Amino acid sequence: MSTTTLNPVLTIIRLFDAAPEQVWDAWLVEDKWGAWIGPEGGYCDIEEFEPRVGGRYRLLMHVPGRGGIPVEGVFKVIDRPHHFAFTWGWALSGNPDTLVRVDLKAVGDKTELTLIHEGLPSDDDRAGHGKGWNSTLNKLALYLKGART
Repeated sequence: MSTTTLNPVLTIIRLFDAAPEQVWDAWLVEDKWGAWIGPEGGYCDIEEFEPRVGGRYRLLMHVPGRGGIPVEGVFKVIDRPHHFAFTWGWALSGNPDTLVRVDLKAVGDKTELTLIHEGLPSDDDRAGHGKGWNSTLNKLALYLKGART
């Protein structure tokens, strides 16, 4: 028997071997974001990117076996290098946009990243987004490792 949580929230905490400024730039500098965003085995074409409060982004996520999936949103909070938030909308899903909040905290010479994805419509969506975000954060870890060398 499955249950459904009202407005499930996904929380992921990861430790990266990079300073908060490096992690921040990986998310909010267009060519850096484009180098890693998207789940493992896939990639994204960035079609619009305005990392400022009220600025929009739009990307086309290419996932094997699923073709191009449009994703778009608006930046809600920009507080370098500590916190940013943006809406996340699957353009063709018909579901309302959700909110992604990312907090960065220095832990010695590393960064603790907390990603909170709010407003997901179901437990299944939370599980799917958890798989996708964890896969994407694996790519971020590899990107940051390469940026240090």
